[in-house]
Amino acid sequence: MIRFSFAAALVITLLWCVPPHASAADWLEPGVYPLADSQKSGEIHTFGNAKNLGDLSVQGLPDLAAMASSPSGAGYWISTTAGKVFAFGDAVYRGDLRSIALDAPVVDLAVTPDGGGYWLVTARGVVYAFGTALWRGSVAHLDLQAPIVDLEPLASGNGYWLTAADGGVFAFGDAQFLGGLADRSLYRPIIDLLSTSDGAGYLLVGADGAVYPRGTARFHGSLANNEVSSSVIVAAAQTANRDGYWLVSQRGKVFTFGTAPHFGQMVAHELAPIGAFAANESGGYLMVTSEPPGVPQDSGSGRRVIFSNQRHRVWLVERDGAITGNFFVSGRADKPKPGGYQVFSKSRHTIAGHDDIRMEYMVRFTWGVEQAIGFHNIPIDGFGEAMQSEAQLGTYQSEGCVRLRDDQAAVLFAWAGVGTQVVVVG
Repeated sequence: MIRFSFAAALVITLLWCVPPHASAADWLEPGVYPLADSQKSGEIHTFGNAKNLGDLSVQGLPDLAAMASSPSGAGYWISTTAGKVFAFGDAVYRGDLRSIALDAPVVDLAVTPDGGGYWLVTARGVVYAFGTALWRGSVAHLDLQAPIVDLEPLASGNGYWLTAADGGVFAFGDAQFLGGLADRSLYRPIIDLLSTSDGAGYLLVGADGAVYPRGTARFHGSLANNEVSSSVIVAAAQTANRDGYWLVSQRGKVFTFGTAPHFGQMVAHELAPIGAFAANESGGYLMVTSEPPGVPQDSGSGRRVIFSNQRHRVWLVERDGAITGNFFVSGRADKPKPGGYQVFSKSRHTIAGHDDIRMEYMVRFTWGVEQAIGFHNIPIDGFGEAMQSEAQLGTYQSEGCVRLRDDQAAVLFAWAGVGTQVVVVG
């Protein structure tokens, strides 16, 4: 058993909370943050020549599933997990699933090459075709290892691939199976499949920004195994000539590869993160905001703090299940391990023990090898500057502790007393 004095607990944080070679940055003053670009779910944000032709922000969009641009670039469709479809601009509504009782949520909408139809697919792999879209099969009869996340049509429209979160790929019609990833252990789940124009290859894209080529598909780079691989990628799209692609994070950061141009990006609010992305032929792209994720499954019960390492989020949950706080945070990949913990000490002010680094609102709930791990605000370096920007919350930045905005760290500090349950999930 590790023993320590209460006085020592008030100041110990040490190297687990800050990088050993942190440098000063020219961000805003500590505790001063710009307004987020997103305010509520259902908003459309446009870049380049893309135009906002209408959104769903008035009624809100609590169950966003996907969006897709029309072939002309002068319209787009948005679908919900309940199977509702909304059409804007020259995108034509061809029907939806709002009158059907679904046994699994809709996860994707894909448009036919002629723009005259679209497919909807559920997490169980049930495929629904509308307009000129041709139904070529589904995997509803299979016992899937992981849910379906994407439907990618052939350029001819005469077939499609279904992709599962574990990297399983299922080919229908003229689409060819060129290999998957279901037989290997993935660091993060697959979110999308991007095909070549001739159907002889495709790229599998992971939530960590990893890109896996199959067949003749050309690899132009990825976010895996580098300093920005901590971004949660929620969408991917490729250029019309298939010589480049975009990866988009939940906070609206856009990463470009190959010939894909960068038209801009945004800083999404924690209560209105990016849920879907679409590129269009007019030379631009669009993003639509979604509701924040709810409390993760298998995250305990009662009054507790929940920290999801992979989603970069913290929830403050009351005894009755009400959510008091839902915040973007910055921690360290896979640290600490999933499990149940408990707040054992708190400090309004504390130091790192090196480089004159200071933190506030420290709430300690576990230990690393030797040092305490807790929640606290974005640290201040020896020059009095913040060690990361607010926009970087939602990515890995820490050496072990969990960082929040100053105001949100203060809320957690006041809410979580010694003895409060902390649940860490993946």
